Amino acid sequence: MRHIPAVFCSLSILMLATSAAAQQLAPSPVPPAAATTFEIAAPTPDQDSQLTIWLAAMEKWQQYDEKWRNRPVRDGWARIVERKAPPDVPAWLPAHCAALAEAHLVGIDSRTERACRLVEDPRASQTPSMLAAQTAGEHQKHSSFLSRVHIDGLWTTTASGPRSYGLIGSHVSLVDVGRLQVFGPPGVMMLSVPNGHGGRRVTFGYTWGMSLRMTDVRIGAPTRNLTLFLNVTKVFVDSGASGVQATKGYDIVGLSLAPRKNR
Repeated sequence: MRHIPAVFCSLSILMLATSAAAQQLAPSPVPPAAATTFEIAAPTPDQDSQLTIWLAAMEKWQQYDEKWRNRPVRDGWARIVERKAPPDVPAWLPAHCAALAEAHLVGIDSRTERACRLVEDPRASQTPSMLAAQTAGEHQKHSSFLSRVHIDGLWTTTASGPRSYGLIGSHVSLVDVGRLQVFGPPGVMMLSVPNGHGGRRVTFGYTWGMSLRMTDVRIGAPTRNLTLFLNVTKVFVDSGASGVQATKGYDIVGLSLAPRKNR
């Protein structure tokens, strides 16, 4: 019985040693990782204004780029000119887009998201307004014949002496050379001509010549919908006009309007 306390002491020492070893082998708790925070300043009013102007300029440039893609750019006189580069990106925008991408916040604002896509690729996906404009352009191509139909008026002969006046008429152009258009079939014009007795009479004549595009105008529409032309032509009238033969024309100039062509 004297050996029992010694056994208990040995067991106690063994249990303490095992507990100490277990505590040494247990891994120490790892502190949680610190949360990553991003501080992204919102665009200032001046930057927001710059972004609006730039997006509008990019929309126009994309329409221009789509029109002249894979072919030489020509001016109004049909001369080949240098291709326009995309508008300059606002200086602050690339860094702002990079910060949004790092924070995975690019999709929060659709306007800024599109701007960031355009920074990477100026030909990035288009806005709905551009798609509508492109659809309108395609419709215009299908109805481009209407842009060649001119309504004529305010015409007068260029020679001195008794004058003839073109009241109203129409013609169709077939050939475009820059700003210049050439009549296809002869146009028809209602004229006021001298009758040879000091008075005047109304008759019809045929016109054939050229039309020079001057400017686009707005009549009865929110945007410019018509093109104003200056016409220099020959007019042929019947022999009933005093001093004018049916087979001989004379010079006449005047104005015309045609539906605006998508350019």
